This record gives sequence, structure tokens and C-alpha cells, in this order.
Amino acid sequence: MTKRIADVEENTPVADAARRVLAVRLEAVRDRIGDTLADARNRRRHIHALRVATRRAAAAADLFATCLPKKVYRQLRDHLRALRRTVGTARDWDVVLSQLGQRLDGESKSDEPAIDMLTGYALARRVPAQKRLEKATSDFPFGFDRLMATTMVAVHGPERATFGTVVQPVISKMLADFQDLCGRGEGDWAHLHEVRIAGKRLRYALELVQPCFGGLVSEDIEPALAALQETLGAVNDSFNALQLLEEIHTGLTECLPGAAERYRALIERQAAEHEATMRTGREHYRTWLDRWRCQGLQQALVAFRTVTETAPILVPSPQRASIA
Repeated sequence: MTKRIADVEENTPVADAARRVLAVRLEAVRDRIGDTLADARNRRRHIHALRVATRRAAAAADLFATCLPKKVYRQLRDHLRALRRTVGTARDWDVVLSQLGQRLDGESKSDEPAIDMLTGYALARRVPAQKRLEKATSDFPFGFDRLMATTMVAVHGPERATFGTVVQPVISKMLADFQDLCGRGEGDWAHLHEVRIAGKRLRYALELVQPCFGGLVSEDIEPALAALQETLGAVNDSFNALQLLEEIHTGLTECLPGAAERYRALIERQAAEHEATMRTGREHYRTWLDRWRCQGLQQALVAFRTVTETAPILVPSPQRASIA
């Protein structure tokens, strides 16, 4: 999937830039839907690509929100959000099934019944998720084509406004808000999830605006956000898996107490592994946060402020935040 959008420069009229960027991002969503529905053999990969495509399209919509009527913008955002959530459910269960499949070769024979049970449980969730995805895209491709056409026709912009003048203040505020988010909270799992999602939104928006900020985006900020996404993505996967294991263990104990002992050892071992992954991920987040504050990011924030000529951006001190 293309990260950069060709032919969009800082001085491009904002309406032209909006049409170009939104067209490319929405076409990517449409193509990934087609891949997901048509290619069952590689469906896991396509579903992951579709979720990323919806996030990139949503970032583009947010960037050009002022170029769309409120009703059209809300319709586009709501459609992308609903699709992303439906795809996200399928993707989460794909991750669980993939982890279980990898374990099957490495575990002892005594653990195979527990792996089979967990796989069956995950499949019982994954199959309905696929049905919901098919229902959500039942009017494909024509329904999505209509959404694209409605959006593109509605794009407008001030006559003399350029891409740079419109997006620079937006990005500056997004960066300041993200900086503020990283500097508050105790670093519990809910907070880390919030940081992960906000980092994704900022990263996908930054992919579009590099021409407006020179090499700043590619050299400093975007790689840092990519590293954050990788670290907290692993934490999120383990958090979800841990919730699943706790749910299954409780259900077995309450509904099949005689069989619970057969599966308990593997479930507890997997739970301990996921807890260790989460602790490690939080330590990595601490390291990332120190680097984000201390290794050139403050200078990057100053550069954004200089370009946008906005109000001063408050940068938290380099002192490490408290993370429980």
C-alpha cells in the first residue's frame, strides 16, 4: 500500500490535494475489501491489510475534514469505523489462531487436547466474525463506489488555501495532543492502548504531509511512531489473549469442573507467558518514552511550531513519567 501520495506538494491547492489523497486512500480500502472477499487462501493477510487501509483512509478524512460538509464527513468516518471494527474482530481471532497453530508443533503430546480445545473456541468466534464481515460488505463494490463518489463530489476548499496552510496547524495540534497523552496517566493497560491508537492516527497522518515539513517527518518522528506501534501492538495482542484465557478458564471451572484440570496447566503457562510479554512491553514503552522526549523530538516540535506559526506547544520535561 502506497504511503506517500505522488503529486501532492505544500503549495497544491487544498481542494485538489484533498481529492487526490482521499481518492488514493479510499481506492486502497476498496481494493483490500475485494482481496478479502475473493482470496480465501490469503484472507488473514488481506484482513490485516484492510484494517490498516481503513485507518489510513480515516486519517486522510480527518486531515481534510474542513474540506467536506459535516454530513459527508460523518458518513465517511462512520462507514470506515464500522468496517474497521468488523475487520478488527476477525483480525483479533486470526492472531489467536495463528499463535495456537505455532504452538502445536512445539508443545508436548499432553498439551494437544488443550490446544485443540482453545482452537475450537477461537474458531467458534472467528467463523461468525467472517459472516459479519461478509454482511457488512454485502453491497460491494457498488455501495463503496457510491460512498467514494459522494465524498469526492463534496470536496471543496477556500480558493487560495494550499495543502500546507491547511494541514500544518492540524498536524501541529495532533502532535501536541499526542505529546500530552504520553505525559499523563499511570501507564496502565487502558492508557497504553490509548497511546497506541493515538500514535497510529498521528503516524498515518504524517505519511501524507512530508512535503510540508521537509525531512523532519521521515528522519525523526515517523520511525519513532512505527517503533511504538510495534511495541504496544505486541502488548495489545498479549492483553487480548490473556483476557481470552481467563474467560475460558473461568468457564471451564464453572461449567465442566471435571475437565478443567485436563486443560489447566497449558492455560496457566500461556497466561504467564502473555503476562511476561506485557511487562516487557511496558518496559520497552518506558525506554521509548525517554527517547521520544530526549533525543531530538523537542527540536522537532519546535520546528513544527516554527512552520505553523501557532501558539507555543508545551513539551513535558525529560523526567520519566510514572508507569505502574
